[in-house]
Amino acid sequence: MGHRWEKLIVDKNGLKEAVILSGGGAFGAYEVGVMEALLTGKSPATSYTRLSPDIFTGTSVGAINASVMVSHDKDFASAIEYLRTTWLDKITDTPGRCGNGIYRFRADPFRYLDPDCSARNPLQPLLELAGDGAFLSRDWFSRGIRFLNSSGTIEQRTLELFSLSSFISVEPFKQLLTNVVDLERIRTSNIVLRIATTNWKTGRVRIFANQDMNDERGYQIILGSAAIPGFFPPYLIDGVPHLDGGLVMNTPLRVAIAAGASVIHVIYLDPDIRNIPLRELEDTINTLEKVYSIMSATITSEDTTTAKWINEGLDVIERAASGQALSDPDMIAFIRVAAEIQKRIAAGTPYKKLTIHQYRPTDLLGGSLGVLDFRRDVISHLLDRGFKDAVHHDCRVGDCILP
Repeated sequence: MGHRWEKLIVDKNGLKEAVILSGGGAFGAYEVGVMEALLTGKSPATSYTRLSPDIFTGTSVGAINASVMVSHDKDFASAIEYLRTTWLDKITDTPGRCGNGIYRFRADPFRYLDPDCSARNPLQPLLELAGDGAFLSRDWFSRGIRFLNSSGTIEQRTLELFSLSSFISVEPFKQLLTNVVDLERIRTSNIVLRIATTNWKTGRVRIFANQDMNDERGYQIILGSAAIPGFFPPYLIDGVPHLDGGLVMNTPLRVAIAAGASVIHVIYLDPDIRNIPLRELEDTINTLEKVYSIMSATITSEDTTTAKWINEGLDVIERAASGQALSDPDMIAFIRVAAEIQKRIAAGTPYKKLTIHQYRPTDLLGGSLGVLDFRRDVISHLLDRGFKDAVHHDCRVGDCILP
């Protein structure tokens, strides 16, 4: 009996550390601030030693941050400084720059009159205007043909004529990725990278790994993971449209566990649902924002509950292996995870007890459209706020999961 139980005991050596990066648009600057504290040894969560992650998983803006970190995996302290500088100098909308580094509105008259946009290349506004005109003409022509050929009601066909994403250009984002993400470094890195996207055809999550980040396909994966539905267009990956991974997995915790992580740092970009204030008069945007937060929190809560069960089940196994008597609650704790433990043993990757540190803001990081606010002062504030929250991390109030 003892010998059989001993086979189930987890290996306590070779613990792998992971950083989980959630989606949330411009709020992604907050997680950069948290990582800065962790990677430079300024947080009690790491006992004030520099965190050296073995695994990064990310969704949406988290996928961008994770990709940059794995691109510069030789020195994480330098990598996080590079990422912080990228946000401040290449992503923000600041005086002297022509918009932000993520998106711009097509045919925006203010952009064409902005001297910052023509300072380096006086012809740039005119070239953009010509390109925008050609794009919108093709788009409206295609929608007009569909309007005429559709068998739907006149109301439905009229609604289908308009799409906000048609007026959004992500060329700045594409250029940014080619400048700050090194796909070859990602493919050859010893650091595990996992990016979550949503398959728009099946509605299911699709996870991409280091080896998937090749040539143009790698950039399409990151673009797809960060494509906010209705605002950014979907991106074709292997001929199938993909969108924001946050639709089905905004915080890819289980992906890190499956990759072998045992010490996990999860960074959220929204507060506990209980800390989101109820408004006397709700508007549509705020309502949808809260619905999205509740859905995301529910999925993540299921993952953290599973982590607790894993710890409880493994604790029972250890006590049984040492000859201690087991109670009925002990057996229930073991039964919860027995099947999963056996699967992992058969695959040669047995579970380890999990340590999970969770970092999240105490209140909303911004307004309903804050995810699209890339002004420099806003981003700088988010960076500093994330750093301070990690410096003052307290497991007694932060819902840590400890063995």
